[in-house]
Amino acid sequence: MLETYPTADYAYTVYLCVAILFTLIFAAITGVIGYKVINQSPSRSPYGKMPLRHASDLSYESKEKVLRFLFEMHQYDNRMFNLEKAALCRETRRIFSNAISWYGAIKVDWSFLNKRYPGHYVSWGSLSIYQQEVIRSDHSSLEGFQTEYSSPEPAPSKAEKFYTQAVPGPLYVDMEKKILLGWKIVPLTNLEVLVVQKPKSTF
Repeated sequence: MLETYPTADYAYTVYLCVAILFTLIFAAITGVIGYKVINQSPSRSPYGKMPLRHASDLSYESKEKVLRFLFEMHQYDNRMFNLEKAALCRETRRIFSNAISWYGAIKVDWSFLNKRYPGHYVSWGSLSIYQQEVIRSDHSSLEGFQTEYSSPEPAPSKAEKFYTQAVPGPLYVDMEKKILLGWKIVPLTNLEVLVVQKPKSTF
């Protein structure tokens, strides 16, 4: 007489095999996606063609000077940020805050301006002389910002290389709110950070 197996045991075996198969497929897909994500090339600098590097590679002395510069502003909008999560442009030495994703990849595009401080920004050089004077009168000082060399093209991403490579980096303006967003040199270094400056009326 042939020996028979309970139907329940047979069904359990089938379910177990299917579960193991789906688990292996899921693990394989996750592994491939994870590998591609982790090993993808870092973003290129908005101001150049070279890939950005981790700002965490800066020397201890340089990091200290950056953080001290921000600390001495005593401004919430220009508070110190985590350099371990920042990126550095190799060509211009500009530091982009909060540029490292949760999986360690560098992610920077032209949205970095609005991520730094929300606004509708145009290049300083695209303003008329009258508009520039209006902005100057609304601020105590524009010292440290780039006001000499600035692109006549309003869109920041459309600025010519001559202007994007100037030191310090470009100055951008939100004409509606009269807010300035521009690069400033960290004293005693060749590094630059993006600084927010609000008009006198907001203080």
